[in-house]
Amino acid sequence: MSTSDTGFGDVVAVRRAEVADAAAIAAIVNHYIARSTANFRTEPQSAAEWEREIDAYGGRYPWLAAVYGDEIVGLAYAKPWNARQAYDWTAEATVYVAEGQRGRRVGSTLYRELLKRLEAQGFRSVMALVTSPNPGSEALHAAFGFEPAGTIRDAGYKHGEWRDVGVWQKMLAELADPPEPTAPVEG
Repeated sequence: MSTSDTGFGDVVAVRRAEVADAAAIAAIVNHYIARSTANFRTEPQSAAEWEREIDAYGGRYPWLAAVYGDEIVGLAYAKPWNARQAYDWTAEATVYVAEGQRGRRVGSTLYRELLKRLEAQGFRSVMALVTSPNPGSEALHAAFGFEPAGTIRDAGYKHGEWRDVGVWQKMLAELADPPEPTAPVEG
């Protein structure tokens, strides 16, 4: 487990997300599903769905929980960008911060750790999809070296409007020819 001082005198611990965290994760993400366009789902996601996601991807990709005291206050995880084998060195990253926790650098703490782990595993690049407009998420991705790679116009309809999705990419490592397989997730 790693810790980070948020600059507000609070220490947020980052640890591997576990199946037992699924209900807390669902609560965090379901807030965004219900109240924002950051997530394109329109119906809540159950804890059981998150359990299956953690089981399916948590062995190959980092799934991280930010913990303050005994409370999960954020989540960052990676998944396949695309299931075809030639994409094995590119991951898609996502971060969510619990309502009431923004401004405490939880998202930055999680993303820093997630990107560090992906690079250590041998991933070459990381993709992120950001609904537009979303100045906070765009600023977070830019701060971590992601660059806009394109826009999917009118990609989804939510809360009564068509929404664009920005595709962002961060390069992690130099090209290797041929590349080594990515390493499994470590504790």
